[in-house]
Amino acid sequence: MYRAIAAAAAATLALCVATAASAQGNWPSKPITIVVPFGAGGNTDVIARLTATHLTKALGTSVIVDNKPGASGLIAARQVLGQPADGHTLFMATATQVVTAPFVNASFNIDPLKEFAPVANIGANAFVITTRASLPAKTLGEFVDLAKKEPGKITYGSGGAGALTQLSAYMFARRAGLDMTHVPYKGGAAVITDLIGGQIDMYSASPSEVIPQMGTGKLRLLAISSPTRLKELPNVPTIAETYPGYEVSTWNGLVARAGTPPEILDRIAAEVAKMKDDPGISKKLEDMGVVPVFATRAAFGVQIQREVDMWGKALKNSGIRTD
Repeated sequence: MYRAIAAAAAATLALCVATAASAQGNWPSKPITIVVPFGAGGNTDVIARLTATHLTKALGTSVIVDNKPGASGLIAARQVLGQPADGHTLFMATATQVVTAPFVNASFNIDPLKEFAPVANIGANAFVITTRASLPAKTLGEFVDLAKKEPGKITYGSGGAGALTQLSAYMFARRAGLDMTHVPYKGGAAVITDLIGGQIDMYSASPSEVIPQMGTGKLRLLAISSPTRLKELPNVPTIAETYPGYEVSTWNGLVARAGTPPEILDRIAAEVAKMKDDPGISKKLEDMGVVPVFATRAAFGVQIQREVDMWGKALKNSGIRTD
């Protein structure tokens, strides 16, 4: 009987090993798609295309970028979850879809912690408190004083209700004790246009949106939400220099459907990690104000859970809704 049990156990183990080897050995068996929750041209799209180019060469198969903007990324998330968990469909997610959307969008009825598997965090970026040039405030302190004198009068734009450009502004306003009026747009480009035109007062922008405006005199960059100054914006102080310990950032990282064989996820993560050795990729990211991260699967998972806890506490009673 003992020999029979041992034989059965050995057979089961062999089957598991063979199945794992088969899953990785047959993968990829067709082109891979990276779904992007935003339109072309932004940080997430550029990072997805850099990743797709790298993986195409590394894996010897076509890697296609599919932009599916809308509904805070819910359209893109559902597309990924509607595909087989076989590693052929990946999601270039941001903190909006994986961390914050479930707290502010009732229709985002997805539990990212259960339905997605982290693969690799590729790059992170902070947010720049940016104002129209005609606003009578040249420093962060002067801006805070101005906003406090006229509660509710200062307007700030965002790329959409529930977007990180809104939530990062909300976190800053909460820390500084400000009452400002939110004006949602359908994307960051429209916010920049109206900010330059003087239709709104402030925008918590991604660095890539405002770096091209440096030296034009059209906008005023007051402070950045990273813990240290960005080398691409050396003269822009951190918010932490005024409010010690303050830090808010977002990220762009690959996730896949939960249930995807771990050996496939490990293979993708290993190939993405090699991107950090390409100085051309790192430079392209840094030029956009994105800090190259290339975190491991395990570290990425820990980060996501930590941010869910942090944003959950901040947003549950915030009153911010996207629906």
